[in-house]
Amino acid sequence: ELGTRNFFERDGRPYCEPDYHNLFSPRCAYCNGPILDKCVTALEKTWHTEHFFCAQCGKQFGEEGFHEKDGRPYCRDDYFDMFAPKCGGCNRPIMENYVSALSTQWHADCFVCRDCRKAVTGKTFYAMEGKPVCPKCVGVDEEEED
Repeated sequence: ELGTRNFFERDGRPYCEPDYHNLFSPRCAYCNGPILDKCVTALEKTWHTEHFFCAQCGKQFGEEGFHEKDGRPYCRDDYFDMFAPKCGGCNRPIMENYVSALSTQWHADCFVCRDCRKAVTGKTFYAMEGKPVCPKCVGVDEEEED
């Protein structure tokens, strides 16, 4: 019995508000509950705004948005921590420009001589234990190499 309560009509049939939403409202991809108010549509699904969050840390997305991997949303930090290539020098995720050498990728600031820590980008270098080493640190005069 509807009495004085709000009701909805669909195909000529009356429904009380809870039944209408349970039967016809879009469902949240996280909790499967009916969405009655604001929602987020992303990844071909609909979510309660409070249920659209990073699959790793649970943080809601701000203006930065989200990154997707295998149909799951991630915040920028977790996405790069989990899926970006890691620097051969510091092992942190590489998010932008990088140097590719010695079968790995490096932040430009991390591509330095293993021994003296000076930059080797654009110069001749040697490899020792998978790390770049400048000619001086291996005992080779750079002028002899030319």
